Amino acid sequence: MNELELLNRLRDEVPARPDVRAEERRLLAEIRGGSPVPRKRPALRPRWGLALVACGVAAAAVVVSQLGGAERPVKVRPADPVGLLENAALVAARTKAVEIRSDQWFYIKESQHMPGGGGLPGFEHWSRMDGQKEAVRTRGKLRLGNGEKGPTNPGKTAQEVAALPTDPDQLLAHFRGLKEERTPLSICQPNCPEGTLPDVNAFGAIGWYLKFGPVIPPEKAAAMYRALAKIPNVTVQENVSDGDGRQGIGVVLDLGAAGKGTYILDPEDYHYMGIKVEQDGETASMSVLGSGIVDQPGQTP
Repeated sequence: MNELELLNRLRDEVPARPDVRAEERRLLAEIRGGSPVPRKRPALRPRWGLALVACGVAAAAVVVSQLGGAERPVKVRPADPVGLLENAALVAARTKAVEIRSDQWFYIKESQHMPGGGGLPGFEHWSRMDGQKEAVRTRGKLRLGNGEKGPTNPGKTAQEVAALPTDPDQLLAHFRGLKEERTPLSICQPNCPEGTLPDVNAFGAIGWYLKFGPVIPPEKAAAMYRALAKIPNVTVQENVSDGDGRQGIGVVLDLGAAGKGTYILDPEDYHYMGIKVEQDGETASMSVLGSGIVDQPGQTP
């Protein structure tokens, strides 16, 4: 079996502990037109966006500071999934949309870690957006082949995403009604607890699409984060490691003995880093180590 067949088969400065309440009071005072509450670091000139979320008087703030000419996100991160995923949605919605030609290529570098030491560590894959060709680089050698016609084709994915609703409730209903599982890694199939399959389908589909990164338009990515927040029993967890040891924010669907799925989001801009699934005392994971749009196979963003 060659590499293509195998691939188709497996298919700032930021305080470590920000004073959340003080930051919320400062931002609320500014948005109401009052006198700004001074910050401890006056050299940082903030621009901010504030999302009010349910559960009492809670606020999820996304602050952008300018330090040395480079803009870096400074987040006051809420502990609840609704607030955190609303932050992720706001960041996604402000991302500049990428215009992609049919002759360009979607690049992704992934790793897969399976129980028992199996998997594909650090492989690179290119897919032409018109679906005609694909390429994989292993051991430093680039191999070209015919395009994947199934669901992993990024051009087909782009068409699917274009037809998706941007309303989170409608999007969640669509994903819950999927007849076939669409997920980076299965969490509990075929032994999902009774009544959980629609939520498992929705959780899996959101990760499947977010994996395609720049192929997903900003407004659709924002809707996916908001739909994810509406799935019952989804929780968030700080300082979660992916299969490659990178630290991120975990978005968790825990089905008890049936399995537990965790998406890992980047702690700075919330982009999708990967998934890990824990089941029967064993862990499988898939990580996105890099992605982007390039003009030819062999190029990286």
